Amino acid sequence: MDRVLERIDPAVDRTAAARLLGCSPDEVGYCPRCQGLTRRYGRNAQVICPACPDAQHPAAGAPA
Repeated sequence: MDRVLERIDPAVDRTAAARLLGCSPDEVGYCPRCQGLTRRYGRNAQVICPACPDAQHPAAGAPA
């Protein structure tokens, strides 16, 4: 089952964020869209945080 992460607040300790993201603390950085923490660097980097891709696709019937 895929687990969708919520935005990780930048005040969260990088070690704790790394555990949530499944990476090392030196791979954690800021999402350029929401400034939350994401796996920004290293192998399998994800520049945009997991919470942001859904924000760019409004729900059906919702005003764009």
